[in-house]
Amino acid sequence: MNLPNGYPLQNGKYRLTHVVGQGGFGITYKGVWYTEVKGPLGTIKTEVPICVKEYFFKDYCYRDPDSFAVKVHSETGRALFEKFKEKLIKEAKILSDVHHPHIVNVLEVFEENDTAYIAMEYISGNSLKYKMDKEGIMPEARVLRYMRQIGEALQFVHEKNILHLDIKPSNILIDQAGKARLIDFGVSKRYDIEQQETSTTMLTLSKGFASIEQYDNEGTQSFSPCPDIYSLGATMYNLLTGKIPTESILRAARPLPSPRDLNPSISAKTEAAIIKAMEIVPADRFQSMSEMLAALDFPEVEEEEIKKDISSPEYFEEDETTILFTTRLPQSGKDEGDETVLNNVDIPAVSKKKKRKVTLISLLIIIFASIGSAVALLVQRSKAVPPVAEVLNSVPEGNNNPVSDSTVPVVIDENNTSGVVEAEPETESESKKESTGVRPDSQEKKIVKPETTPKQTDPVKQKVEPVVNDIKQPVTAPSVPTEAEMNAEFEALIASGKNKMAASDASSNAADFIKATEEIADAGTDFSKAAKIKMTDELISLIEKRKVKEEEILLAGRKALYDEVKPFGELMIVQKKETQKFGAIDASAKECIKCRYLVAYKTQQGYMAFLREDELFDIYDAEGTMISEGLSGYY
Repeated sequence: MNLPNGYPLQNGKYRLTHVVGQGGFGITYKGVWYTEVKGPLGTIKTEVPICVKEYFFKDYCYRDPDSFAVKVHSETGRALFEKFKEKLIKEAKILSDVHHPHIVNVLEVFEENDTAYIAMEYISGNSLKYKMDKEGIMPEARVLRYMRQIGEALQFVHEKNILHLDIKPSNILIDQAGKARLIDFGVSKRYDIEQQETSTTMLTLSKGFASIEQYDNEGTQSFSPCPDIYSLGATMYNLLTGKIPTESILRAARPLPSPRDLNPSISAKTEAAIIKAMEIVPADRFQSMSEMLAALDFPEVEEEEIKKDISSPEYFEEDETTILFTTRLPQSGKDEGDETVLNNVDIPAVSKKKKRKVTLISLLIIIFASIGSAVALLVQRSKAVPPVAEVLNSVPEGNNNPVSDSTVPVVIDENNTSGVVEAEPETESESKKESTGVRPDSQEKKIVKPETTPKQTDPVKQKVEPVVNDIKQPVTAPSVPTEAEMNAEFEALIASGKNKMAASDASSNAADFIKATEEIADAGTDFSKAAKIKMTDELISLIEKRKVKEEEILLAGRKALYDEVKPFGELMIVQKKETQKFGAIDASAKECIKCRYLVAYKTQQGYMAFLREDELFDIYDAEGTMISEGLSGYY
């Protein structure tokens, strides 16, 4: 399915080295970009490491083994494949114009092999998810530092009417300077001046990090930073507690545990910001990224911590940094090596007198080091040699040399002394006694060994190298399933997926709703496995039906957050279960009138009067538009 290592793209402009990841919609490769750098010394050819993403919709596609072109199984699949490919290309071209210090750069978008490719800046490093899995819960100051940087990046893209829509720890990398980099705009959306959606990608989301409006296409038709704000709050929650937040769509049945209940060291102000960012209703969240950043207390020693991380040897040993571009820079009089240029810093000139002094000190250090090495070598030779044992092959009779050429040395576990003979410095007379099997009583040791294996008397080697006997082992060919077996597995997966779809009927009962979401998700897993075997029209139809049913279940889940009171035009007056406040939702369960009122009354003119907590009324029409605010009464 993958392109082979070394595969060229764009007539040799790029070369793929190996696969670094793959998912349902694409394959990611590490590669090399052959380019030229112009400078004072002229034009220098160089190789720049890059990352290349190939659009490969695995549920609908396969790769031609001869041409490596991406093919589609059926005409139905082709229509979907082409539709999403066009959107991916359009979105990537938009992002190629977005440049920010905390966003990975898109270098080029192109088509080849009947599919689309995105060449991006390569970041060789660890994501926040990897760091958290390795180190555990992160300190609050460090999390705030990273979130400030990602928040600034999101503020930048929001100003360009772009939503990321997939913010999570695995999509945030850390570079060599300890700075966060936002990656993977694969499901992002862009909006026009009127804040209406102009481009979109597949309806995909990351459970636990996606806002409730992302579960419905209509929820993100108009631009709002609220989905990204929710996801950034969920990312903070995950990094500071070590727990993935409860899915937004399930929070009516499974309340979100308080961050400080899971980690008491979190400050009250940070917890309040997380909770507000993760409000279910978008209107209850921060309304801009700048508002969210203003609600957080960032550490004053931020720059000092970064410098400390860079100068600390452990920082590099723990593989916490990311090298962005490492380019060979030729320098006269010096060995060429990989360097990362951070800043252009003027280095003060050193006087010749100072240079001579430095040279003298260096020579003295070398002399003392040489003397120390010689002394250490003499001491090492005079010390007793550590115990080592060797397993010897049987020696035929008449062989005076107890060590044959076929000896296989093996280092024995120090805790297991069975069959181990300590090697000691021996005199000539002791060697003769050893050859006859006689030892003085004062040096008698227990020796467990086969009679045919004499004791080694050669000096003990400082370095023991294992020798592997060239013994041909029988090779068992991997079993390849027959076509009949593959067809049987395919039919079993189809049947399993159908049964799970049938069992996923949603209910008003919270437990049934949770079970329905799990069943419909498992059905999708079965269909994806079946698609790896083969793609049929029946399977394509089932995949589409599953998506429709999943949207129905999610809609039922959103409606389960409210108690319906009475219809109001195209809207429904509801009471939110969590707060017991009144408002109105539309057919997609989106709050058109925010649920913040104590009660709702119908006026003589056919409007709805909602009573506020300050005992004043807000008047709304049947389209959810406020026509009067803060009235002392209504008619």
